Amino acid sequence: MRRNRVLIQSLLLVVLIWGVVAGLRAIAGSKRITAAKVESEIEQAAFDDWSAYDHPPDQSAAIARDKSLRGIATLVNRLDFAEREKSRDNRATEQFFRKLSGYEKKLFVDLTVRESMGKFMEALDALPPEKRKEFVEKGMSEIQSGKTEEEMARARELGDDLLETIASEGMRAYFEKASTDTKLDLAPLMESMNEVMQGLRGQEFGPGSR
Repeated sequence: MRRNRVLIQSLLLVVLIWGVVAGLRAIAGSKRITAAKVESEIEQAAFDDWSAYDHPPDQSAAIARDKSLRGIATLVNRLDFAEREKSRDNRATEQFFRKLSGYEKKLFVDLTVRESMGKFMEALDALPPEKRKEFVEKGMSEIQSGKTEEEMARARELGDDLLETIASEGMRAYFEKASTDTKLDLAPLMESMNEVMQGLRGQEFGPGSR
């Protein structure tokens, strides 16, 4: 049982790396939101780097940042799979996230992760088996190329508290949203991710493994 939990949490870290911060929700409403639109909003917001602070150092600036952050989170939640991949490639959202204060990081995760995790599992369930196979094959390919390990190392910089929040929400979505078939299809990827995490940390990944 503990090993299954570890494997599930390893998969959830893949979800984070592959764009959970960038969102995985299907298009909402009639207007399609693109990665370019999110990037444009991030550029216009022009956040200063507050990553060294746990709380906003300037309250007046914090009010404006809070409004912009919530607007960007709303757009992020409306990205579809294709646009999420573009957002992942250009790293605009990742760079934006790294400029946030500790408080803002938690807020952004709270605004995006629960919905993103649920939509991610629902979207995987909705895929034909051959498309889920392609998803797994792509993940395996990135693991073998070393790309996933490199991105995992960056993801760990987000902090244990944030990763545990993401893992908790992902566990909920996994058990509540994913079908038995989806869980079986993802099993090889989960096994491989667990091996990567063992290599990075010298032990199995997950809050319960410490």
